[in-house]
Parts: sequence; C-alpha cells; structure tokens
Amino acid sequence: MRNNNIINKLKRYILIVEDEFINQEILKEILSNDYEILVANNGIEALEILKTYSKPISLILLDLNMPLMDGFTVLKEIKKDKDNMNIPIIVITGDKGSELEALTLGAVDFITKPFDATEIIMARVNRSIELSEKRIIVSASERDELTDVYNKHIFEEYVGRINKYRQNEKKDMIVLNISHFHLYNELYGKEEGDKALVCIANVLKDIARINDGIVSRLQRDYFALFINHLDNYDELVNKINNDLKDKYNISNIIIRLGIYSSNNNEDVDNCIDRAKLVCDEIRNSNSKFYNIYNDDDQKNQLFKEKLNHDFNKAIANKEFKVYYQPKISILGDKFKLASAEALIRWIHPELGFISPGMFIPLFEENGNIKLLDQYVWNEAAKQIKEWQNKYNITLPISVNVSRADMFDEKIVDIINNIVKESGIKPENLYLEITESAYNNETDQIIGIINKLRDLGFKIEIDDFGSGYSSLNTLATLSFDCLKLDMKFVHDMFKNDKTLKMVGIVSDIAKYLNVKLVAEGVETKEQLDKLKQFNYDIIQGYYFSKPLPNDEFENLFGKEFK
Repeated sequence: MRNNNIINKLKRYILIVEDEFINQEILKEILSNDYEILVANNGIEALEILKTYSKPISLILLDLNMPLMDGFTVLKEIKKDKDNMNIPIIVITGDKGSELEALTLGAVDFITKPFDATEIIMARVNRSIELSEKRIIVSASERDELTDVYNKHIFEEYVGRINKYRQNEKKDMIVLNISHFHLYNELYGKEEGDKALVCIANVLKDIARINDGIVSRLQRDYFALFINHLDNYDELVNKINNDLKDKYNISNIIIRLGIYSSNNNEDVDNCIDRAKLVCDEIRNSNSKFYNIYNDDDQKNQLFKEKLNHDFNKAIANKEFKVYYQPKISILGDKFKLASAEALIRWIHPELGFISPGMFIPLFEENGNIKLLDQYVWNEAAKQIKEWQNKYNITLPISVNVSRADMFDEKIVDIINNIVKESGIKPENLYLEITESAYNNETDQIIGIINKLRDLGFKIEIDDFGSGYSSLNTLATLSFDCLKLDMKFVHDMFKNDKTLKMVGIVSDIAKYLNVKLVAEGVETKEQLDKLKQFNYDIIQGYYFSKPLPNDEFENLFGKEFK
C-alpha cells in the first residue's frame, strides 16, 4: 500500500476540458490508471483551474466545440499565459476542418470523435507528455539558469549552423562586459546584481530579435551577441543604455562592447575570443565604450602569445635586465645619491627591446608577475651586496611589490629569505607597494605590511594620489615613505590646484614624519619648486634615466645639481 501511495503521488496530472459528461467518463476510464484526472466543463472553468491549481499539469485534452467559450479561444488564452503556454494540448474534435487551425494555434496533436481505440489515445497522450518533458529538459540545459539566454556551448552550436546556412552574409560577434561588476555587487548586493544581469539579457534579446541574431551568457558578467552586421555601433551602445534606463530603471552601470565582424566560415570560438580581446582592452577606459577588432589586434594578440610562451625561457636565460634609476636627496645645499629604484627591461633575443608597458600588464593578468617580481628582488638584493663588496657602499634599492604578491600567504618568507641568502639587511631593500593595491584593503594586507616592517623592511607607498582611497590608505597603514604620482609633477604648473596639491602632500608627509619622494622630474623649474615644498628625494630624467648596473656605478661620488 505504501508503495502504491508513492506511485500515486508521482502520477502526472491531465486536465480534460469537455462539456459532454459521457465523453468525460470515457476519457477518465482510459487514463485514470496512469494519470490523475482533473475535469473542466467549459473553457472558463479550464482557465480558472490553470490559474488556481497548485500542482503542475502535464497535458490538456481540449474539446473545440463548447458553450460559453470555445476551444479555439481557450487555446489562444493558454498560449498567451507565460506560466502555462508550454503545457502540451491535444484537441478533441469531430470536424476534420478544425484540425489545421488548432495545430496552427499551438496544439500538439488531436483526437477524433467518436474516440479512437483506447491504445491509440493512450499512445498519443503518452507521446505528447514525453516529448514535452524532453523539450523542457533540453531547453533548460541549453540556457543560462539566471538570464534564460543560451549557454556558451549551445550558442556556439547555433552560430555554426547560422554560418552554414547563411553564407556570405556579414555578421557581428559582439562581446559585452559590465565594467567593474564586482563593485556593483558589493555596493548594491547580489540580488540587485542578478537583477541587472537579467535586465541586460532582456535588452540583448530584444536587439537579437530586431537584428536576426541570438544571445549567450558566456560567464559571470560577459554576454555574447551574434547579429547581422551593423554600421553604427554608437547607436547600439546608446540603445542598450537607454533601454536599461527607460525600461528597467538601471543607469548606474557601464557596459563595454568588443566587436568582431566576420563573413562566416570562421571558428566560432575564435570569433568570441577576438571580440572579448578587444572588449577587455577598453575595460579601464573612461571614454571608450566599444572597440572593433582589426588586423593590428590580431598581430598584437600573436605578439602577446609569444611573450607568454617565451616567459619561462626568458627568466632562465636572464633575458630580463634590471636597470637602476637614481633617487637623489635634495635636502640641504648639496644633492647626493640616496638610493635607486630597480626597473625591469626585457632584451628579447628575437624581438629586441620590449617595453615594460607591453609585458607587465600582460603578466599581471596571467599571474606571471609574481615570478617576475621575485626575479627582480633577487637581482636587486645581489646588486646591493655586490656594491658593498666592490665599493664599500651600501645603497638601498627600491623594488616593486605588486597586488598579486600581497595576496600570496608566503610573501613575507619569500622576501625575507632573499635578503638572508644575499647577505644584506632588510632595511636596504625598500618595498614599493602601489597605492591601488590598497583600494580593497584587507586585514591580510595590513598584517603582511606589519610583519615586513617588524623584520626591518622599509615600506614605500608608490603612485600616491593615483587611486581612489589615498587618505584612507594613510590612515590605516604603517609605512616609511610616500611617493607622489608622477602625473602631479608633470601637471604642477598647468593649474593652481595641482600645484597646491603638491604642496599639501608635502605637509601631510611632514605631519606623518615620513620621507617624501617625487618621481618624473624633468626640469629645473620642477626641481626648484619641489625643493621649496621641502620634498626629500627626487627621481626623474632631470638627473638620470634608468641605467644598467655598470653605467649606474659611474654615479658613485658624483655631485648632482
């Protein structure tokens, strides 16, 4: 009995909509052993049952000829209802001429009056339910659960089919990204973040319908849109933003588009990668909201792939060279060499000199920056020791510590071991930590800084003023030196506000009793003003460009003016 109850609970529900009692009873007799049966005597009752009944209904058997509301009207109303539109409907009719109209309106099959043999009715019912449930399962597996757009795998399959059957039509693969979406979630909560993703998906689905395309959610905050080629992408960006604002009241997010135009017969995954590549290139731009892939982007991508491929070999072969830029103390009447900053250069055996501006962002993105930083730390520590032995001079060297380094739980031991192995003291290796690394400051970072200072390392805050939380950085962290972002030096005579800011930073440093460095100094006018503001140390081309170690040694004992 217990097993029978379980089976009964698992029975699917069928709604019979039929005004003739005898027909109701015949159908109940045929179906009731395998299904739970609900009955409506007319169309109005049927719609009310669909509206109020709590259990899912797997199939509707619908008579077309009924009083109050005929079956055609019921069929139309059900197909307009988003909650019930996918329930399969088998129509019951004695009029052959009605079958085509019913099928056109969305019926999946029909049963004729007088009724067919019991086995035929059961077969039609079972097959209709089976096909419907399989279709639901397939549809669910094809789509992103949150946004109801295609997942990446199915999207690629459909794009491939479109390209196959619609050759020689120019298409656009567009990748959309929400700028700094993690911050949106932090500010407004995950529920609002999910709502924004759904709204963006809806806007893209509208665009896809208009432009004969399809939409996918590739990953967390990335969407792909495959549509007929457009000539005006400014209009596309404006439409997305306006629809988000006007239809969904969302105006506090920034979207960026990467666009790759193709003429079919191209690997779909490559098209997506190229659109995403140019989308990512503008993710930090404040003025550019779409980027179009071109041949230069392809060359740039191949160049980056080669740099990534050659990285480990370059480390092993010491293709990376450490240059040193002098940091000059301008306190008092005589200027003197106070320390140096270690700056990395790559002398590639095939490509020659490669700008740090090319490879450092690349390695920051893929994680190789940690290994490169450690390479520089080792080279700088060895150089300090070499100058001690060679010239009996202890010249501190500043090295960069990236944000990725600060989230390595072994960072303190790694730096401390480098110092021990090289035979120098911790206070001779200055650690420059970019201010932006503190924007999402955590107890972990504060703890690392305190441990390093306890061991004797000097902490410098680099690029001060370039981030969004400068004053908060000063209030929460322990450090020994403040390094003004070079943009302030470049712009200090362009307007009074910038000049005043340069002076205010000096006042802050003196109040906190920390040293103050200005980098990017190129003219005597800048130098004189910074000395007037009581800056401690100057770095820049006015005194020297970064130099290889043998040329840097020529600065020992030199007078600076």
